[in-house]
Amino acid sequence: MRSLLGRLLAVLALLGGATSGWTADRPVPEFSVVRQTVLRHFQAQRDYRPGDLITREAAGPLLAKLKKLGLPLPDEKQLLADIPAENSFLATQLRTPDGRRFMRQIAEYPDAYDRLDRIARLPHGEQTVRDLIRGPDGYKMLQYMTTTPGGRTMGDMLSNAPGAGDFNAATGRVYTADDLLSRLEKSRDASVKAQRKPRRR
Repeated sequence: MRSLLGRLLAVLALLGGATSGWTADRPVPEFSVVRQTVLRHFQAQRDYRPGDLITREAAGPLLAKLKKLGLPLPDEKQLLADIPAENSFLATQLRTPDGRRFMRQIAEYPDAYDRLDRIARLPHGEQTVRDLIRGPDGYKMLQYMTTTPGGRTMGDMLSNAPGAGDFNAATGRVYTADDLLSRLEKSRDASVKAQRKPRRR
């Protein structure tokens, strides 16, 4: 039986690492290890600061590294899809000198990237984002939207605009290392829970 199982696992490995999600005999790493790996990965990126927007291209190698550590990632494809691509509007705007300054001004506000992303989807929204980035106090609009009752009321009104959706709701996308850690923690906890379930005989 063991030799048969070994042969099957060897075949799966030859098919492109399909055993990465197979964890019956492999412990899932502690989340502290996952956190440390994620933070070190992004800290090694050029000109990165905590709270900066992350991109799909930067996260891909990290997820591969986490899988090698034994972290199951059954939702890897969706997770990557939820991270802005390097050539996305938001990422390209926040990679300019003005964009980086603006990004680091808004990073401290809750859901600031969600709101900025939703603004970009409004009619004439991309130009609005450019204007906020270039203006000397553009960050104050995000501060107002994310921290005041008046900002929430404004969001409710903007929800009526074409393409806005529920403006005050989180988009569900992954913008920062902290967002990624939150998703990874949920995925890890689900995997650990599944491992602990007694097997049917």
